[in-house]
Amino acid sequence: MSTFNEEEYIGRCLDNTLGQDYPPDRLRVIVIDGGSADRTVEICRARAERDPRLVVISDGRRLNLPAALNVGLEICEADLVAKIDAHGYPEHDFLRLAAAAFENGGDDVACVGGRPVQEGETKFGRAVALARTSRFGVGGSEYAGTSARSFVDTVQCGIYRRRELDAVGRFDPVMNYGEDEELNWRLRRAGHRILLDTDMRFHYVTRPSWRSAYRQYRNYGEARVRVIQAHPDFLRVHHLAPAAFVGGLGLLTGAALFSRRVRWATGGVAATYGAAACCAARRVSHSVEPELTPSVAACFAALHLGYGVGTLKGVLRRAAGRRVR
Repeated sequence: MSTFNEEEYIGRCLDNTLGQDYPPDRLRVIVIDGGSADRTVEICRARAERDPRLVVISDGRRLNLPAALNVGLEICEADLVAKIDAHGYPEHDFLRLAAAAFENGGDDVACVGGRPVQEGETKFGRAVALARTSRFGVGGSEYAGTSARSFVDTVQCGIYRRRELDAVGRFDPVMNYGEDEELNWRLRRAGHRILLDTDMRFHYVTRPSWRSAYRQYRNYGEARVRVIQAHPDFLRVHHLAPAAFVGGLGLLTGAALFSRRVRWATGGVAATYGAAACCAARRVSHSVEPELTPSVAACFAALHLGYGVGTLKGVLRRAAGRRVR
């Protein structure tokens, strides 16, 4: 478990992780702090004094997520390793179901994951939770409607066989975001399979505002470029859709300054997108919180614009880097 300024969430995460209905003597929790400036480390150390299964590693250094996870792997000796997100928490049967999935999934299964339960703490956060379960919002994600158990390209917060994890080189510290899918891609290329079992659940607290959701998906878009740069055959057509939309809309907006016809076309594209977003928002919110429909539609824009801008930014940054070299 990597932490960075998670004092608001770390207590609940530790409660649920240490409270698993898995044999207590076969469970060890390692927290690697990435340089928190709040009470995260203090809370973890206080809990470690009461529970010897918890190990806390903190030297004040700033570590990104994959680098911190690799530090934990250096002292971890378990056959199965679970990556736990400190910003959320697993259900109490998460590890038991993961171990059962490995037992029944076959020897070529290197990683098992569950379905994230999206939770919002603000009105917009609840809208983000709904948007992240919509095909319109997240496109080809396995989480937007899939069977109870299936083999997939990647999972979030996976449980790994330690042997296969070491064989492919663990997490890549360059991948500040997207470390899951990059590692899982290497596992698949090595001949292993990734299993999604939706009976396994972990809770994830969504971003609370439009700006933070946009920033999160901008980072995701830029990270996707890093993954594709490292593994070109990872690229899928739907990965390019947000960038194509943002780039096309930007070109139309610029050309609209000089042409009335282009202005009409730009308005038509924006209106079509807005109508589609509103329809999709109503579809996912009407049976839950109908009043969230406008917020969900706005959230779709945050996700798509953020991801598109991040992708374009990543492409331009790497193109500039190649020219410098």
